Amino acid sequence: MGLKTHLNRLAEQDLTAEYACLNALQQTEWRINQNVLKVIRQMWDNGQEVGNLPAREDTPLPNYHFSKEPSEMNDEEKSTFRIWSRKRAEIYSTNNRSVSKRIQVERTLQVAEQFAKYDKFYYVWQNDFRSRKYASSTFLTPQSADWSKSLLEFGYPVPIDSWDDARWLCIHGANLYGNDKITLDKREAWAWDYVDEAHRIADNPYDNQAWLDADKPFQFLAWCCEMSDLAKFGWGYESRLPVSADGSCNGLQHLSAILRDEVGGVATNLISSAVPQDIYTQVADQAIQRIRQEDTELGRKCLEFGIDRKLAKRPVMIVPYSGTKHACRAYIEEAIKEKIKEGTPNIFGDDLFNVTHYLAGHIWDSISGVIVSARKVMDYVKSVGDVYSNMGKHMEWVTPTGWLVMQQYNELQQKRIKTHINGEVVSLSFPKDKEDTVNKQRTGLGSSPNFIHSLDASAMTRTINEATKVGIVDFAMVHDSYGTHSSMMPQLSEILREQFVSMYEEHDVLDELRTHAIKTLGTEDVPLPPSKGNLDIRNVLKSDYFFA
Repeated sequence: MGLKTHLNRLAEQDLTAEYACLNALQQTEWRINQNVLKVIRQMWDNGQEVGNLPAREDTPLPNYHFSKEPSEMNDEEKSTFRIWSRKRAEIYSTNNRSVSKRIQVERTLQVAEQFAKYDKFYYVWQNDFRSRKYASSTFLTPQSADWSKSLLEFGYPVPIDSWDDARWLCIHGANLYGNDKITLDKREAWAWDYVDEAHRIADNPYDNQAWLDADKPFQFLAWCCEMSDLAKFGWGYESRLPVSADGSCNGLQHLSAILRDEVGGVATNLISSAVPQDIYTQVADQAIQRIRQEDTELGRKCLEFGIDRKLAKRPVMIVPYSGTKHACRAYIEEAIKEKIKEGTPNIFGDDLFNVTHYLAGHIWDSISGVIVSARKVMDYVKSVGDVYSNMGKHMEWVTPTGWLVMQQYNELQQKRIKTHINGEVVSLSFPKDKEDTVNKQRTGLGSSPNFIHSLDASAMTRTINEATKVGIVDFAMVHDSYGTHSSMMPQLSEILREQFVSMYEEHDVLDELRTHAIKTLGTEDVPLPPSKGNLDIRNVLKSDYFFA
């Protein structure tokens, strides 16, 4: 089975909803935010490593300062050498990664400068095999990094005529800064209180660099300019800044909705609450309790260093996408290094493996305690994938919008070639798919994340199509982040909740997964889905923090 087979099968599906969604995204007008472009270009040319811009030059590698070879060292010297070697390898690896980032920044700025002469331009959008939407451009897209995304604004302006129209512009600014754990009303108030600072930043972002304290500094800079102009010109100001609402760990929201899990529903804001629920903090708190109960020396050291939502965030986020404990440990190490870089004293030393391995175990177990149903859904989807694999077939299913997802994970074989480089014969090998085979391991690992991705894509498709019916014409979408003009956000927020609810009221996605497998494979030997809980999915309609 290949791409041609998939396209032929898709041609048999009713893709009206998917085509309509892609066309709506393609009709969105964009233009370059020239104020932000000027700032990024000047900072980049001056070699300022700020706001997640990579360094323009390599970090120097530490010199070999040992007086003997490693084979001649005693145990204490070897230990010192290993620490030096790991640090050198880390710097070397960082420098290698920075090369591609530098190329990306320079090329993105060149594209932005080229497009800056146009009043408007458009993106071509496409579906991947799960029906997730992507702007088909290598650089400078609405789905790119903070500094790149900040270069874009809507080509079509929409006026802000009232406090209500301005509310989501304010909320968006607070979110970009990092004040997204407080109530919506407090976020709105914070933004109005920040106006004087926004004026100073907009007037001279080089000397007034408070914007660099934001979680997403370059987008926050764009917001400061917009907020400053609104305050100067008053109601009727024509806004072009995309503002967005993000899902509360969207993958887990879908997993909790599928099994109507009340515990997961509360943790991921499927149920109305006075303040936003933060699943990352809940997992961190549960890990702290476990470590305190265990009462070990390493545990006390971890508590002294600080276990917070940042340490738990990435491990929680990867759960719906078949994240492993090994990946959990790696993300915890990244978070610890980031905290140390920001000024937290390093009480662990240079070797972080033992402490991150220890924390990974506790955070992994804490995740299971907070989101029980998530693993049930994931295990079930994998079990259906196993039936396909055991019968030598690639797994497939149909989404709520009619898109046929076909996983094609073939067994791999090593293809070897010989070539000449600098006059010498060199043998190279690379993996190549073996036709008409099924890789059981890759199918198992991919089934759950691909299933959830296809559901969040369906929710977006339904939302965009419904939004166009009420006159919303501009969309800034990133899978689990829905954006448009500030004055249009109240309508979009209502529609996205309605479409999420109706999708799960109209579709029992696990039952449909099983039914399709029975029809496709010609066997009834497909496991039954797990039982559901008592969550009332319609609670989403009243939840302010479902997407916020």
